[in-house]
Amino acid sequence: MIKKLSITALIIFACAVAMAQVAIPYKTGFDAADGFTAGNTINGQDGWVVLSQGADATITNAFKQSGDQAVALEANSQIDKPLSAKPAETIVWMEGYFSGEGTDAEPSFPADPAASAIVFFSKTNGIQCLNGNGTGGGSWVPTGVSLVKDQWYKISIRQDYTTKKWKCFVNGAQAPAQELGFRDNVTTLHGFRNFADTPSWLDTFRVIPVKKGDANLDNKVDAADIVTLVSDPTGSGITDLIQKDNADVDNSGAISTADLAALVNKILAK
Repeated sequence: MIKKLSITALIIFACAVAMAQVAIPYKTGFDAADGFTAGNTINGQDGWVVLSQGADATITNAFKQSGDQAVALEANSQIDKPLSAKPAETIVWMEGYFSGEGTDAEPSFPADPAASAIVFFSKTNGIQCLNGNGTGGGSWVPTGVSLVKDQWYKISIRQDYTTKKWKCFVNGAQAPAQELGFRDNVTTLHGFRNFADTPSWLDTFRVIPVKKGDANLDNKVDAADIVTLVSDPTGSGITDLIQKDNADVDNSGAISTADLAALVNKILAK
C-alpha cells in the first residue's frame, strides 16, 4: 500500500497525466468570482481533481486566507491540478497559502509519478523540504518554521527545470537558505498535487513562469514595464517575489538601473 505524503505537500509532477492540462500562468483564490461554488467538492471545478477515494476536498467560506472562499481538505484526501508550461518556460514559480497542524508521521510519498519539489508539514518538525538527488531519493531539510494551528503559511517555490534545482520561501523569506535538488529527473511542469493526512486548507494559489522584463507582472514585456522600473529603479517598493525575479532582468540578484537598460535593449531587440 502506498503511503500518502502527509499534510500539505507541494509536489510538482513531471509525469504525463491523463487529464486536460491548463497552460500557465494560472492563479485562483477559489472564490465565487473565480467560478467556485461553496459547499461543493472541488472535483470538476476549474479543472481540479480529487484523486482520493472516500475523502473529499470542498470549497469552504468558513475559513480562508483572503477573499471569500478556500479549499478544505479532509484527512487522507488528495487533490490534483494538471498544468503545462511552454518549452521556453524553464523557470516556474508555484505559490499558495496553506494551513494545518501537520502530522506526527514520518515523511513518506509515492515514487510514481516523478516529482521535482516536495514540501512537507510535520507537527513536530515544522515545515521541511526535500533536497532531492535526481534519482528518486534525497534528504529532508528543515526550514526552521514551526506550525501554529489556524495560521496561514505562504509557500513559494522557484523551480529551474534546466539546472534541476529549486528554492523554497516561507512567508517571503528563503527557507532553507540553500538551493535544493529535484527529487527526480524532471524536465518540465505537469501539475500540482496536494496530499493531506490530516485536515488542511489551501488558498490564494498561483503558478507563474519567470518572464524576465515583466516588471509589472502582467505576463507581457512592453513599455509599461519600463515605466515600472523608471518609477522604482532599485525595486525598493517591489515586495512580490515573482515580480522581483522578473524585474531582475540582468540576473544580478538585485534590481538596479542596469536592469532598466537591459529591459530597454530587450524590447528594442524584438
